[in-house]
This record gives sequence, C-alpha cells and structure tokens, in this order.
Amino acid sequence: MLRYYKKIINISKLFKRGFWDYKLQILLMVILSFISSLLEGVGLTMIVPLLSFVEKVGAGSDNVVIQIIEKVFLFFGITFSIKSVIIIICLLFFVKAVVLFLASYIKLVITNNYEANTRKKLFKSVLRTDWSFLSKQKLGFLEQSLMTDVHFSSLLFLNISGIIIIAMNLLIYTLVIINLSPWVAFLTILLSGLVFFVLKPLYYRTKSLSSEISKWYKEVSHFINQYSLGIKSIKSMFVDKALTREAYKYFDNYKRLNLKIATFGSFVGVVAQPISIFFVVAIFAFFYKTGQFNYGSFAVIIYAIYRIFVHVQSAQVEIHRLNVHTPFLINLLNYEKEMTDSQEKDSGKDKFLFSQDLVFKNLSFSYGADGEGEDKNVLSSINFSIKKGEIIGIIGPSGAGKTTLVDLILRLNRPQSGSILLDGKDINDISIQDWRKKIGYVSQDIFLLNDTIENNIKFYKNNLKEVDILEATKMANIDGFIESLPNKMSTEIGERGVLLSGGQRQRIVLARILARKPQLLVLDEATSALDSESELSVQKAVQKLKGHVTVLVIAHRLSTVSNVDRLIVLDKGRIIEEGAPADLLEDKKSYFYRVSNLGSNFIL
Repeated sequence: MLRYYKKIINISKLFKRGFWDYKLQILLMVILSFISSLLEGVGLTMIVPLLSFVEKVGAGSDNVVIQIIEKVFLFFGITFSIKSVIIIICLLFFVKAVVLFLASYIKLVITNNYEANTRKKLFKSVLRTDWSFLSKQKLGFLEQSLMTDVHFSSLLFLNISGIIIIAMNLLIYTLVIINLSPWVAFLTILLSGLVFFVLKPLYYRTKSLSSEISKWYKEVSHFINQYSLGIKSIKSMFVDKALTREAYKYFDNYKRLNLKIATFGSFVGVVAQPISIFFVVAIFAFFYKTGQFNYGSFAVIIYAIYRIFVHVQSAQVEIHRLNVHTPFLINLLNYEKEMTDSQEKDSGKDKFLFSQDLVFKNLSFSYGADGEGEDKNVLSSINFSIKKGEIIGIIGPSGAGKTTLVDLILRLNRPQSGSILLDGKDINDISIQDWRKKIGYVSQDIFLLNDTIENNIKFYKNNLKEVDILEATKMANIDGFIESLPNKMSTEIGERGVLLSGGQRQRIVLARILARKPQLLVLDEATSALDSESELSVQKAVQKLKGHVTVLVIAHRLSTVSNVDRLIVLDKGRIIEEGAPADLLEDKKSYFYRVSNLGSNFIL
C-alpha cells in the first residue's frame, strides 16, 4: 500500500511540475467535470420513478428513492407525474452535455496552450544556453524535445484529465448503486478493483517499454539528421547499402517496441468488458429469481453496473496510455532543467565602446576545467593586443588553439584565468547582447537558409537598408554574380545554399556580416572555400576596412594573411611569434618563414 501511495505522490509531483502554470484552468475543468457527472447521476436516478410510473407505481410507493424524488418535486412545487419526470430528465442530460462540452473545451485549450508555450519557452531557453553545453548536444535531440516530447507530454495531461473525469463518474455511479443496494455496490467495487490489480503488472511493463521508445525517438532523429547532412558524401562513397542496414535496425527496434505496447494496450482494453457482462448476467439471474427490486430500481442498477465496468475499462486504457506518455514528460522536464541550469551568464551592464584597443592579458583556457572529462589545456598565458582599425592575422598548425581563441572573443566560453580588456574594461562587464551586435563573425562552417539571397543577407534583421545590402555585396565581391542571376536578390539558393558554389556561399555569408557594419570583424577561415581570384577580391575589401573596422583573420592559407598589419603565430596554445609578416620573413628561423617557403598557398 505504501508503494502505491508513493507512486501516486510521484505522479502528482510530476503533474505539478509539468502543468502547475495552468492550475486555475485545471480547477475549473475539474469542477465542471464533477457537475457533469453529478447531473448524469441525478438524471439516471430519475429513471427509477419514470419506470415506476410505467409499472403503475407512483405516489405512495414504498421505494425510498421514489419517495425522496417525490418530496423534492413537491418542495419546488412541481407536479410529480410521468410528464414532469421526463422533462426533468431531458433537462438534466441537456445541461450535463453543455457542461461536459465546456469542460472538454477547457481541456483542449489547456493542452494547446501548454504545447505552444512549452515549445516557445524551451526554444528560447536553448538559444540562451551556454555554448559549452550546446556544443555537446547530439543533432536532432532539440527537434525531438520540441516536437515529440512536448506533444506526448500534452497527451499525458489528457490522460490524467481523463482519469479524473472517470473517477468522478465512478463515484457518482457507485453512489447511485449504494442508494439502491449497498451490497451490490460492494460486490461491484470488489470485482472492478480485482480486475484492476490483476492487470497491474502490465502497466509497469508498458512504462518500461515507453521509456525505451522515448530514447529511440531521439536516437533515430540524431541518426537521420546526421546522415542527411552528409548525404552527398554517402552517395559518392557508395555506402548507402551499409547505411540502409543500420537504419533498418532502428526501424525494426521501434516495430518491436511499438507492437508490444499496442498488444498490452489491446489486452487491457478488452479484458474488462466480458467480465462486466458476466457480472451483470449474474445479478440479473439473482434478482429475477428473488424479485426483491421493482423493475425501475433493477434497470438502473444493471445500467450503473455496466457503466462502472465501462469506466473501469476506460481507466485501465488511460493508465496504460499514462505509462506510455510519462517517460516523455520526464525527459522533457529533465531537458528543461538542463537548459535552465546551463543558461548563459551575463553580468555585464556596460555598452560596447571601442576607441583604443582590445587586450588579451595572461589568457588561459582548458577544456575539462569544469569537471567534465579530462582537463585539456588549450591556451596558456596568451598576451597580445589589437589596436582599433588594425588588421591582425593569426596562424598556426591544427590544434594550436585558434578556434578556442575565437570562441573566447565571441564570449561563447570564458577563460579560466586572465582577461580580455576593451579599452581597459573587462569584457565581462559589457552586455553580451551589445557585445555580439558590434562583432561580426564569419566562420568556415557556412550557415545559409533555404531562402532567397536577400533574406540570407538580412538574416532576420529586416530593417537593413537596401543601400547597406548593396554595399555589403560589393565588399564581399558577390554583387556581379547576383546581378547576373535572372531573379537577382530574389533567387532561391536551396537547402544550405546547395544551388551555389562553395565560394559563392561563403561570400554571401560575408556580405551578411558586413551589412551589419561591425566594429570588430572576426574571419575564421572565411576565405578557405574561395578561389584565388575571389580571395584576392575579399582581401582587397578587407583592406578597405583598415582604420574603420578592426579585423581579426584566422587562417590556414598563408596568402590570406600576407597583407595584415601584424601576424601572431600560435602553437600548442602559446604565442611563439608575433610581428609584421615582412619582419617575420626576414627571420629564417621563424615558423612563418619556414612555411612561406613552401608556397604562398600552403595550407597549415
């Protein structure tokens, strides 16, 4: 008994965590549902005097129920007749239907509001989550949480609401039977309870299988999204058969799990019905021989017994579905908590003001310093500065820490020690929102929408002026290509820009950033996909920014940084060289000299 009590408490806590924001609407729904059940019970009881009139048993009957109803009629000044009883019954069931409709409508409103509000809250929370957490998430998990988990969680609310309504109906029908025959009511409760507990093991098994299905949704979403992104490589390498076999494993596993759950649900749904019929027949046979009840009371008891078993059957189905849907709400709440606990911290209040320099002072960063995974030192004692309007190049072998340095500039990560100072002020004192509005970032990973060129350049900043867009396309050396297209700016570029070349895609992204007129521009391998001619045009565009926009160029290709003001060389997380490219070339022992002699287009 204690175990069942704890289970009810746990479900109640889960329900509160998921749906407490809608407590007032839920209370109204419960009240209306109770009124609906009560009206049905009263209407059903009214059938006793109605059938008694048919049997020519009316006023003066020794039936307790008939006597009570007759007194109620007299109290309200209503003539106790077959006509008035029929009118009252019709009125009760009509009002009951209206009230039930209102309760059902409120339930649907709550469900739809819950889905919409939860998705909004979760999506907003994800976008404000710390990058260190987001970077560890599997592709497709967010989609499944937003769509599948939220949807099935709302179905759980419907299940619990259904159980509440069923419980009220059971209470009313039980009271009706108790009023007519207490010992028949006792037998009905005993038998329905016995059926419920016999089927209890199936509920635990269903919940376990549902938890597996919940995990399957996320894993298969990750599988599909991951390989959808790499479909070109898959086809070119002719590994589609092997990948198909892998996909079949996921789909067959789902078939197995879903078939088991459906089988359990079907068994639960049908087992109560024959038991109720056998019980009703037994009661009928008993009263037919004894003749203890008048026809009206007997008919109401039989109908009430049947309805009790129907509701018990419905309760079993709802509990089965509740166990199916519970893991989805648990997963959703856990995911929400992870998002909440990992929110990006922004204690900065100051505005972005850049008039002198950006200084990196004793900067160090380690992955794993947060206690997760092995502590891996990526940057150690980084010291350098960037003057306003200067163009700085950063090079170094793979794994030198270039991308990590960019993440620190973008404030996606925080250093474990040291600081970054903007005009002498720690950047953590500057609002992240204002910081990122003033910084332009072009990465080696091209992110384009399946939309027009114009909308890709605007990228949700719809107040961009046309003159700024045109200027940005010229600076990114993409204006000539756009003008050559039949639909020009209105040209659709396909999923992830698949209808464009790599260089064209990269230059559209560059135009997107330049249109926002950033004060600090970070080019992280931004020209890696460009041909030599396009790269030269972009370099000229960047040179035009000198004195107006501070530029930080991260590059593998040496030609990209040949004209920067100053070059910084990273290796194993430390600065090993710094100076003007021409000065470094004069030092035959320098890293830049060695790799330059391998060719200007040498890839580090």
